Amino acid sequence: AGNGARPPCAFVLLAAGAVGFAFFLMELVWFRMLAPILGGTTYTFGLILAVALFGIGAGSALYAVAGRRIPVTLRAFAVTCALEALVIAVPYALGDRVALAAALLHPQEAGGFGGYVFAWTSLCSMVVLPAAIIAGFQFPLIIALLGGGDEGVGADTGSAYACNTLGAIAGALAGGFA
Repeated sequence: AGNGARPPCAFVLLAAGAVGFAFFLMELVWFRMLAPILGGTTYTFGLILAVALFGIGAGSALYAVAGRRIPVTLRAFAVTCALEALVIAVPYALGDRVALAAALLHPQEAGGFGGYVFAWTSLCSMVVLPAAIIAGFQFPLIIALLGGGDEGVGADTGSAYACNTLGAIAGALAGGFA
């Protein structure tokens, strides 16, 4: 696709499913990672989801602003995948330092529930937000890889969303049961 040729539609749709699978699987992994630190409550799950959705929206907005400067190629898509993998790996590479960061934020908890929310949001954002921003940037790029402009953009968007959603469902099931 670097020479101007569009990549095969089936490949792009498979990629849309794969990134949906990986991201939803990671949401469950993040919950399992952060639950011992933040508590395995609905607050923790809701916060991870809220940070992920905020990041996806921010990444999509970033694509709307900066995406026109980036060529729509499989190479650009591969770069987003590599960056996402890197920012997902960082919290794992940090290991216990994530828990130490939570301990440093512990004094914020003295502010009552608002202090807890600030501390939880800070830690959750450190772990989840970078990958979510990249995922949000990545999805419009996938849609752009499918089409050549305004013609058929609705069908391209629908197909990409359907494959991404099926992948997300599979990732959620894999993370929950495997």
